[in-house]
Amino acid sequence: MTNDSTAQDRQLLHDYSRETRDPYVQRLLAELLGHVNRAGFARTAGTGGGNTRDLGQGRYAISYAHTPDMTRTDHLAVMVHELTHVAVDQAYDSRMLNFPVPPLSAAEETRVRNETPGREEDFQNAGLRRTDARRRDAFVDLVVGNVQRLLDELRGSGLPPERQRAVRSKLTDHMRARPYHEYDGVLSHVLTWADLDGVDRSSAFYRSLTAMVAQAADWRAAGDITLPRRRRGLFRRMGRALARALGMSRRR
Repeated sequence: MTNDSTAQDRQLLHDYSRETRDPYVQRLLAELLGHVNRAGFARTAGTGGGNTRDLGQGRYAISYAHTPDMTRTDHLAVMVHELTHVAVDQAYDSRMLNFPVPPLSAAEETRVRNETPGREEDFQNAGLRRTDARRRDAFVDLVVGNVQRLLDELRGSGLPPERQRAVRSKLTDHMRARPYHEYDGVLSHVLTWADLDGVDRSSAFYRSLTAMVAQAADWRAAGDITLPRRRRGLFRRMGRALARALGMSRRR
């Protein structure tokens, strides 16, 4: 089944790349299709999102819940999301974190692997602990501000109410849980929904979303991210308050 799923899913992505007229989606898919042969796709029973595992040597395993009533739009959005994790990992060599992190020593790799075998998140956390705290905090500041902007502008997006609810959940639940890991993937996911569900391309929501998607793509192309100066005074306190409201805590 895996081989059949892989062939079908790769074809679905290629078909979408030929069909879409959105220039931001076209650019994103051109990047992702450069990595599509690195990944095998497997469909699983039940509900939920997707998961991408780094198998080493530039190979990845993508699995995702697939039901008979799954729409083509949701199917494509999940695959685009998961392939973005692959693109992130190839850009930054970061265990799929959204910016470069210092590599672990051989001893650290062994320690993490022995403590919790098979938990990729623990390797990510170890890498984050080796990353400058100001850089981590500045990244979360950026994510918090961008999430709030999209939420504020979502009502005028022209998307159907049910899709707006799904976008709101994706922005808050995923980025609240793992902003370092999910930022690029969620942007790709929401852009796919927006394209296929008929977003108003004159809306502030679409302009903001595509600016964020383009910035993330530019960073991946450069192999590094460029963060704004951290906010001070009132704006910094507002950022912290919003982060707490969304449950987005900075790692220490």
